[in-house]
Amino acid sequence: MVEKIDARGKSAAEIVGRLRRPDGFLSVRIRGAARGIVEGVREGGDAALLDYTERFDGVRPENVRVPAEEIESARDSLSPELKDSFAFAIENVRAFHKRELGRGWEMHRNGATVGQRVRPIRSAGLYVPGGHGAYPSTLVMSAVPAQVAGVGEIRVCTPPGTDGTADESVLAVAGLLGLDEVYALGGAQAVGALAFGTETVRRVDKIVGPGNDYVTAAKLEVFGVVGIDAPQGPSEVMVLADAGAFPERVARDLMAQAEHLSGASAVLLTPSEELIRGVEPLLSGEPSELITLVRVRNNAQAVEISNAYAPEHAHVISEDHEAILQDLDAVGMVAVGDFSPVALGDYAAGPSHALPSGGAATWASALGTRDFVAHTNYIHFTRDALGEIGPHVQRLARLEGFENHAESVSVRMK
Repeated sequence: MVEKIDARGKSAAEIVGRLRRPDGFLSVRIRGAARGIVEGVREGGDAALLDYTERFDGVRPENVRVPAEEIESARDSLSPELKDSFAFAIENVRAFHKRELGRGWEMHRNGATVGQRVRPIRSAGLYVPGGHGAYPSTLVMSAVPAQVAGVGEIRVCTPPGTDGTADESVLAVAGLLGLDEVYALGGAQAVGALAFGTETVRRVDKIVGPGNDYVTAAKLEVFGVVGIDAPQGPSEVMVLADAGAFPERVARDLMAQAEHLSGASAVLLTPSEELIRGVEPLLSGEPSELITLVRVRNNAQAVEISNAYAPEHAHVISEDHEAILQDLDAVGMVAVGDFSPVALGDYAAGPSHALPSGGAATWASALGTRDFVAHTNYIHFTRDALGEIGPHVQRLARLEGFENHAESVSVRMK
């Protein structure tokens, strides 16, 4: 049943408190279970991997690594139309992420040089979820930024099907992208394998990609051993629309994200009671149970609620969209205008659809090339430049009680 809320006399905090957002990967139970699994893989290696795969996926594959010929066969079996659509999406995603690629820089002043090098990480593990379906689009959205950044080794994990093999469409995209290290592994056990390594799976420097609550919790458990991206849990969208929006289109926007199920949430924020009355009867089936229709005082309150909730996606459908966008800040990705459904970004618009969820958009960013590089700062001082900075460093070091810090400067100034 669709939930309706009248927010006009309430604060943003009150409304956010009523909106659906389960504890999910932050719950003590799920974190504990994920911790046990990744530790089991750390200690048990391949044997533990197979045990967990049999327990959670119902299969025990003879070899978790997908042979290269299977990847090539899946690629070659794609229909020409699908190849064309994937090529279109890959081209757009690659073009977008090339524009965001950071560059090193250097600054000079009186004999002192300071700067920063930007270098790709050596290896990355990409998690491609399964569950309600296969998500070859997610492989595009994580692999292409990694390739643009220059990552040398890319390993892919995706859950096996009932026959113990990885989804053919995911393998096909791996083939299109030139990726040959794919494992039919899912869940927290895949995260453990990528983080610690096993006899078959080599460890990586960073793990990225969306997954269920156990996958996300496992990533949080291994953080520090490896790097991770932002938490990327169940899908979320907030549609900020006014009276000029078409009910049929708004309803489809809400249903599109709600059809992910498994904790997804879709919220309409609108000052128009007429729009709510038009949208409500168009919502049906299981996804409709995850949808909330919220009547707000005005667009300003809609923005306030959205910023407090910090959704994965926002879709702004309003003639006043420029004013709304000026204040809308805590969100992973914003779709603007009636002809920009969020689904475009999910598949082919360009920006990665791997986005922070669960409120992480207040501090985290969408997956991009920055997730696959590291920044190394450097300094290079001449004798004259040391003479200028040295006395200041000595005073500050001695203030903090670090005499040897100060003397490491003094011995060079004598």
